[in-house]
Formats: sequence, C-alpha cells, structure tokens
Amino acid sequence: MTKSLMIRSLAGVALVATLGFTYKSAQVKTLCEGFVPENSMYIPVGLYQTGGITEAQFNQVMDRMEQLYTADIERAGDKFQINRLWDDGTVNASAQRDGNTRVLNMYGGLARHKAIGIEGMALVACHELGHHNGGAPKVNSWYGGAWATNEGGADYYATGKCLRRYFAQDDNASIVATLDIDPTAKAACAAQYSNQQDQLICLRISEAGQQVANLFMDLSGDSAPAKYNTPDKSVVRRTNDAHPATQCRLDTYFQSSLCHVGESEAPSDTDYKAGSCYTPRDTVGYRPLCWFAPPKN
Repeated sequence: MTKSLMIRSLAGVALVATLGFTYKSAQVKTLCEGFVPENSMYIPVGLYQTGGITEAQFNQVMDRMEQLYTADIERAGDKFQINRLWDDGTVNASAQRDGNTRVLNMYGGLARHKAIGIEGMALVACHELGHHNGGAPKVNSWYGGAWATNEGGADYYATGKCLRRYFAQDDNASIVATLDIDPTAKAACAAQYSNQQDQLICLRISEAGQQVANLFMDLSGDSAPAKYNTPDKSVVRRTNDAHPATQCRLDTYFQSSLCHVGESEAPSDTDYKAGSCYTPRDTVGYRPLCWFAPPKN
C-alpha cells in the first residue's frame, strides 16, 4: 500500500477497509484496496483538467451524505465520520471501521479526475458507505466473519439504495435534460418504472455508473469501454470479494438501479436476499453472476 493511501491521522485505527487482501493482527484488520485498485495516479490541487468537480461541489456531496445517513447510523449505535481529504491528490477512496465509528476517506484526487462529475462523486461516496451498510455478502464470509460488505455488494448498495436516496432531493428533470444518457439505460429505466421521478433517478444513476466506469477504464487501460449494451456474460463459480472487471461493475450499478425493491428496505448482514432482487426470476435487478455466486443452500 502506498503512503498516499495511508491515513496518517488514524494510525491507531482498529479496523480499516480498503477492500482486498486481509492482514491479521491483535488490533488491526486491513483490507487493502480502495474504490479502485491501488494506482500511481496523483492529481494535486491546482492541476488543470477538463472535468472533475470543485472543492465546493466535493463538500456539497459530503454534506448531503452526512445529512442523509448520520441519524440512521446513530440509531444503530455507531458514529459517522467523513474525512474530507481534498488536498490529497490520491485517486481513490476508502472505508474503515474505527471502534464504533463508520469512516469514509474521500480524496480530492479522485474528485479532480476528468471522468468525475457530481453523479460519479456521489456514487463513490455511496460505494464506500456500502462497505458499512450493504449487508451480505461480507468479505470472506457470508455470516458475519468480517464487518465489510464486499466490493460487488458495495456497488450494488451504492446504486440500489444510497443514490436513490441521494438524488431524491434534486430537480432531476432539469439535471437529466443536461446529460447525454445512454440509449440502452434510457430504455431500461422507462420500461422498469412508470413513475417519472423514479425514471429520472434511474437515469441519473446510469450517468453516475458511466462516469465511474470511464474512471476505471482510464486507470486500468481497458482496451474497450464498458457500455450498458455489452454486459459481462461470464459466470463465477465462487463469489468474488475483490474488484470485478469494469464491465461487470457497470452491470452491477445498472442492475441494482433497476431492482424493484425500494430504497427503504434495508439489507441484512446475514441474508443476501433481504432488501434486494436475488434471483434471475426477477428478470432485472439481481446481482450479476460475473461476480456473485448465490449459495446453493
């Protein structure tokens, strides 16, 4: 893990999730990767780019996340903390557990990346919250062996739960009118939702998914862009806890945005079916099989 990914002010943290491989000690459990795999890209404050968001927009996203989720987390007996690391050029984000505090580490470098807009930044924050709130499947365990929801599960929570709540406060008709929405996503949102507001939120989620897919492509050097009309058709034999491939992640954002189960129906830490679409019989909305293997019993 690079120094830029270390949170120096939290050197004594009890539990850190940056999601990948597990290191065990008496005090620390670390899962070492972030929203994207560790990378060498660094975008300092002041570096000119076409795209990215401003510091004010970055703080607006974090303000809303705190407004929307602090009370829920406090009712569960925990605290909510967002570390706003605007001056850090790291192109990543992470989640960690510090005692009874659910922590998000949000870096300015990612916010300044040319692929990221308000929608993409909100998705990143929602993904990191998803490691805390997303329920099963947990990293390396279906039944509570680890605190963090795995990567695919955090993606599924981000668009199926968190972004629906986040975008509900906006004038989505005006915002969507300024966006170039993918035709496949547009048709799917219209087919799935009869309510206009639900359709508009679905469309903004599709924009968020495409922004972060473009980020993944830039960092990974993928040879072909991920698109809504080119789903990943691979099928895993065992649930993948690490980062799925770019197309598979975009598929997860898309399917979760189409799930008919409402934002208010919470996930469960022990039952992956709770609060989700969980079988291909749902037609759309279930976790893609390119990373998720449903238990056989």
